[in-house]
Amino acid sequence: MIEVRWLGAAGLEISVDGTVILIDPYLSRPGKFSVLCRKLRPSQARIQSYTSRVSGKVSAVICGHTHFDHALDIPDIVSRVHCRVIGSRSLKTLFEISGMSPEMEICTGNESFELEGGIKVGMIPSRHGLVLFGKVPYQGEIDPRAEAPLKANQYCLGDMFMPKIEIGEVTLVHAGSAGFIEPEVRGHKCHILFMCVPGWKRVPDYTAKFVQMLEPEVIIPFHFDDFTVPIRPTGKVRALPFTDLKGFIERLRRYAPGAVVRIPNPAEIMRF
Repeated sequence: MIEVRWLGAAGLEISVDGTVILIDPYLSRPGKFSVLCRKLRPSQARIQSYTSRVSGKVSAVICGHTHFDHALDIPDIVSRVHCRVIGSRSLKTLFEISGMSPEMEICTGNESFELEGGIKVGMIPSRHGLVLFGKVPYQGEIDPRAEAPLKANQYCLGDMFMPKIEIGEVTLVHAGSAGFIEPEVRGHKCHILFMCVPGWKRVPDYTAKFVQMLEPEVIIPFHFDDFTVPIRPTGKVRALPFTDLKGFIERLRRYAPGAVVRIPNPAEIMRF
């Protein structure tokens, strides 16, 4: 049985038979003032609280891209769980700035890796959605001359990937931003599709052609939460303004009528 937990933002915890995979784990959730005006420091308390409760051995941490709401906490998490890392050259730079040299697979696109238990990871090249003022924020690579801690705008995008996880006969795709590259997606299918919500209206094919190509059985919208406020003890989250989650779901039901659309809760364990 596969168990998946949404960690907030684009973060996922995937567990199967005692093996754990983390994708874009983001736990610190610094406030708006810090994001706009300060250097960002991971919350050691939140990271320690989380890593001490992970049930199973973390086999790998995977990073789809290196914006702060995807990559801020990864070096500190890896320093505690001592696992393999899969991501871009910018992620490697972030580790070097942090004074770390983990076991890392540096990706440029379409690499495949095998983890414990025969779990397969593919890194599909992807494209970031259009969000702030209709643009992709913080493009380029993380500057290797930067010194930690970094400001939000120093967490540059780097290469963008859409991780594809194959566990037995079940395939999960993690779309961490509302964009895609059609030729790269062509030929891929999945059973479970996690889809970033913000920015979906600016890329109409994301909620039409993209889902028609992948043919998922289950679609789980995520990254719609305001990631500058803590997750409540109940697991409830505050939605980002203007995401129009209702409209997003209506569009999915139009173009993927056979798929089940499931809204996650960070306190919930989803079983497949």
